[in-house]
Amino acid sequence: MQNTAESLLSAIRPYRAILILIKGSPDPDAIASAYAMSIICKAHGIPNTILAEKKLSLPQNKAFVQLLDIPLHFAPMHHAHQFSAYIVVDHQSAAGGDLVGGLPCAAHIDHHEPGGPEVKTNITIRDTRAGSTSTMMARMLREMALPLDQRTMTALATALLYGIYTDTDKYAHAAEQDYEALEYLSQYADHTVFKRLTNIPISSETLSLIKRAIAEKIVYKDWLIAGLGFVEASRRDSIAIIADFLLRREAANTVVVYALIEDRHRRTLSLDASFRTSLETLDLNDLIKSITPAGGARSFKGAYQIGLDYFAHAPNRGLLWECVSETTMAILKQRRDEILITEVKGMFRRLRGIFRK
Repeated sequence: MQNTAESLLSAIRPYRAILILIKGSPDPDAIASAYAMSIICKAHGIPNTILAEKKLSLPQNKAFVQLLDIPLHFAPMHHAHQFSAYIVVDHQSAAGGDLVGGLPCAAHIDHHEPGGPEVKTNITIRDTRAGSTSTMMARMLREMALPLDQRTMTALATALLYGIYTDTDKYAHAAEQDYEALEYLSQYADHTVFKRLTNIPISSETLSLIKRAIAEKIVYKDWLIAGLGFVEASRRDSIAIIADFLLRREAANTVVVYALIEDRHRRTLSLDASFRTSLETLDLNDLIKSITPAGGARSFKGAYQIGLDYFAHAPNRGLLWECVSETTMAILKQRRDEILITEVKGMFRRLRGIFRK
């Protein structure tokens, strides 16, 4: 890992200012990883800004950023001309799109299977065996041994600790290297703040959506599928929480929760779907990619998002939801019927990973 850390520093040093990009909905793993990357840049004299593509929606994530004073900005507050390169953390693809213009990608750091548009980078650091990107950042920080003040190190360690906690589903899917990172971070983290973050209750808005999901759920073979209708963008992240909840509560090995996410102020609309499974044999990444390239997964969890802005102006919202829901349900049922193919692919992928070790 030391060579990787040194290679990362070589990749970012030539740039005068770097944009650290969080693609999609910012979750704790992405935020913590971006924060670590920001501190690494700062420690080497490189001005930087963390930019999230979407705003925070969950109370837990808002509290996370506020309690640790993470300098997170939201698009489109900053413009590409202020920077000479960008970095992507915790996303399958390094493509930055309109948010980065024609800037070069200095680094791409992620723990998912690759997916999406291919972009040339100075360095790509990928480890699909890690339970989180925060795990990878913790390992690099340990090797770099940056001379950080106590306050910064405490905030950073707490952030990465929480990133690992959430992305490994409260350590349920943590691997050996995740525990090694946890052991390192625990020496510096503020465990009082960490406990506050892990004990924040589910909001009343999310609880109402859980009630709706239970009422609208459909069981198809051993899958549970629930459509929530229209959901405000400020509650986007509730979909993942509901999928987690239903997987724990219901007698299904795979759960899919989907909704039309709308931002009435910006007049944007998208179809969002979150997948959760307890099956080690199910290759969610391959399954989701077979539906749309605008999504992906790692073991046990995944998601996709399809832009539908054109239909934000639809005069009959009920008819629009009926069309989207019936189409989504038909596609999901078809993928469930083809599940044996997906499971076989997943088995071969795991075998390749075993033989590579």
